[in-house]
Amino acid sequence: MRVAGFAAAVVATLGCTLVGQGVATPEFQIPAIREPHHFVKLDNKYVRVLDVTVPGFDGTLFHIHENPYFWISIGAATLRAVNLGSKDVVELDATDGQVRYSPVVTHRVGNIVATTFRNITVQIQGRDDISPGASFMATPKPAGYQAQVPLDNELVRVERLVLQPGQSTGRYTLPKSGILIAGHDGNITLEVQGLAPRKIAMKAGDFEWHTGPETHVITNAGTAPWDAIEAVWK
Repeated sequence: MRVAGFAAAVVATLGCTLVGQGVATPEFQIPAIREPHHFVKLDNKYVRVLDVTVPGFDGTLFHIHENPYFWISIGAATLRAVNLGSKDVVELDATDGQVRYSPVVTHRVGNIVATTFRNITVQIQGRDDISPGASFMATPKPAGYQAQVPLDNELVRVERLVLQPGQSTGRYTLPKSGILIAGHDGNITLEVQGLAPRKIAMKAGDFEWHTGPETHVITNAGTAPWDAIEAVWK
């Protein structure tokens, strides 16, 4: 089949280096911010946010993630990856909204299906050094936080938030810097303490970053359930 042939070609390209006259072609590598499928949306001392889009049957160049990162898949994904210096092809399949974590890595990634792959990659540039105290837990626990925590390690804690139409989180405080990323389209009202409420039409992958502690209320102002992830630095 034509589709299967394309997929096999992508995997083959990932899994080996092109050879000419019996000599391996050098494995060219660039920073992720220079890789053509990676688009920088925010970059500061704490975080770098990359909007990553790979069309069907396409792949990235070898690129360097010089700091650990997590990503949320916007839609399902069927990916294959190769780390620099390895011949092993790694499966990176993801379901819609899934959160995955990676340490520092240099790799290339291929999309082996016809649909476009997209994720929001959040690279952790540094620890929160401006917020007082050691706590990183939202207080009190907001309505809408799900029982299963997608990611919790020494650098960051990621919660999944699901709000029904008209539902509000109630007022809560995030004691350290963090980011809210929409999993799907929705209309919300964000009320940050000390600021005027904002009505935001968030598209999947849109985000709100705050540096330092923040107290806020999030309300689903739309007519359908809305989901997001909320990450807090440690």
